[in-house]
Amino acid sequence: MNEIKKQLLNVADSCVKCGICAPHCPTYTHTQNENESPRGRIALIQAWAGGHLGITDNLLNHIDNCLLCRACEKACPAVVPYGKLIDDFRAEIHEEQSTPITVKIVKSIAESKRVQRSVQLILNVYQQNKLQKTARLLRLPKLFGLNELDRLVPNYQEKETLKNYYAAKNEAKGDVGLFVGCMGELFDFATVSAAIKVLTQIGFNVHLPNNQTCCGALALHDGDKNGSLKLEQQNKIAFENKDLQAIVTIASGCGTTLREYSAKNFSVKVMDISHFLIHTDFDFSNTLKPLDENVRLHSPCSLKNGLRTDKSVSKLLQKIPELKISPLPETIQCCGAAGSYSLRHDKMAKTLLNELLTTALETPSDYLVSSNIGCALHIAAGLRERGEKIEVIHPIVLLARSFI
Repeated sequence: MNEIKKQLLNVADSCVKCGICAPHCPTYTHTQNENESPRGRIALIQAWAGGHLGITDNLLNHIDNCLLCRACEKACPAVVPYGKLIDDFRAEIHEEQSTPITVKIVKSIAESKRVQRSVQLILNVYQQNKLQKTARLLRLPKLFGLNELDRLVPNYQEKETLKNYYAAKNEAKGDVGLFVGCMGELFDFATVSAAIKVLTQIGFNVHLPNNQTCCGALALHDGDKNGSLKLEQQNKIAFENKDLQAIVTIASGCGTTLREYSAKNFSVKVMDISHFLIHTDFDFSNTLKPLDENVRLHSPCSLKNGLRTDKSVSKLLQKIPELKISPLPETIQCCGAAGSYSLRHDKMAKTLLNELLTTALETPSDYLVSSNIGCALHIAAGLRERGEKIEVIHPIVLLARSFI
């Protein structure tokens, strides 16, 4: 038995198979298949690592079906590091699995600023000249196997070139790094701009190292451990020479991955922007104008189960006068986005999304707020497909709009 299998077996053996995790697992909830539960998947890995089960399509499919929402980790009384177990197993059998073309495209965009610039230009032409509308009418994305990717693409946004440094507008309280992620600047520049506006107005100098890159989550969860480690090293270098109070993230999926980097002097500084703001000593009471709007609040799995700072979002939004906040109920599980999951498993992803949207639309809302770009793109696509006009935005965008 090799060392990796020993390590996997040791972690798997820590699961007592109590089943407390099962009702928290979206795939088990919807299939009632024990192999689609956390303890079922742990048992499969246990059997494989112990030499009792070979690599089969069934084994690979059951593991690949996992959303890695990590709700099971939060519920587990034995504190089994389930997410790491799944990632390590996927890394060990990486060569045995094929990666869909859509996931390869997303990874290539995520890991290269040159590709991101090219995509920005292509999207401009694709959408501004109505090529996207024509392509969809002719069902070309589906013909080329790109339908699930095409549905996520938001409308083209004009954006400015980001600077490496933005000085505080008032007396400086300190310096923070802003991690924009691989998709923020490309698909959600409004959130990047709002984060810079809020952070500088409350007194922080904001650093945006131009050599920062993808957090590595896409590679890590795809089993590409070497690729994720290269990205981790690049990000540590990008932020290491800055005397920063915090490394602020605007996507909770990125934040969870950064928070689990091996370098503790880096990871300990990582904070979701809502959590960071709620723990500053800034008095928002004389800064925010009233917003008489209705907000449906979505808490991404990475914020609830990874960073575990989801309560900070509602506390932050409650500072906006007259804003009416309605959180989605705890019974709503993962939205189905889960990084590249919706590109691999569109049926389960849409089942989970439809469940969320049906509940969300029971309450009339002006906005649906989410702290993770992957979730936001997935939810916005679902709303468009239902013909709904609700705007899906990051909480920091709503806060920035309320600034006097």
